[in-house]
Amino acid sequence: MHEILNNLHQLPAIPAVVQELISNFDNPELDSHHLAQKIGQDQALAARVLRVANSAFYGLPRQVGSIQEAVVVLGFSTVRSLVLSAGIIGAFSTTAPGGVDRNQYWQRSLSTAILARAVAKCLRQDAEMAFSAGLLHDIGIMVLDVCDHERFAALWQSTQAGENGLIEAERAALGFDHAELGAEVARRWKFPPAIEEAIRYHYQPEHRPFQMLTGIVQVAALLGRLGEDETSVGECFTRIPQALRDALRLDRERLEKCLPRPEQVEAAKNQMLA
Repeated sequence: MHEILNNLHQLPAIPAVVQELISNFDNPELDSHHLAQKIGQDQALAARVLRVANSAFYGLPRQVGSIQEAVVVLGFSTVRSLVLSAGIIGAFSTTAPGGVDRNQYWQRSLSTAILARAVAKCLRQDAEMAFSAGLLHDIGIMVLDVCDHERFAALWQSTQAGENGLIEAERAALGFDHAELGAEVARRWKFPPAIEEAIRYHYQPEHRPFQMLTGIVQVAALLGRLGEDETSVGECFTRIPQALRDALRLDRERLEKCLPRPEQVEAAKNQMLA
């Protein structure tokens, strides 16, 4: 893994304002007005954020025309989530030959992010922290695809992108898996420890000690995968491990009321990827 981490300079450049948002994620003294001004100066990034903010998914009573206005109407945490997603998705947008289909990858990651936000709201947890953790839960895949492309592309193709098969293949061939790598990258990028842990354990619902954010991302990732097969919410719920349901104190009726409709999720993803 150290060899990969030493090659992080190969990763595409993330806009400076996005890097600043990441490094100040847990900063209670963050000057949101100052950062909103800086976001607005990146015209391409601001345009993407405003397009999504004005989409039907957020249901704003009126159109917002600036980042400052979006902060007032949506709140800084929500705008930060939109900026992070726009900046990181924009950086990792080009598919390398034989590698991971970036559009498909971000479709799945955004599904997890949107569902994690909904589950977090349902449980009265930090919804935007959950969105960011969901968006980045598989970021190790992107890092491997960029920094060790030939070796990882062969693994990716051989496992047909099957989650469990991929994890096992990575450990056998590399000695670590993309979740471990993604967590270490998140730590180096200075994301909060809770997001780092959610990335590291997102496929291990049995991991202890239990952390709420990790559990939320685990549920969201499972719902996202099952949703690809058009599985009903009720059936999805039964496939969430009982221990995870108990730890989150999650019940079926409550979950069904909180989740966005599939067409809403699709519309939001399309806006974010446009």
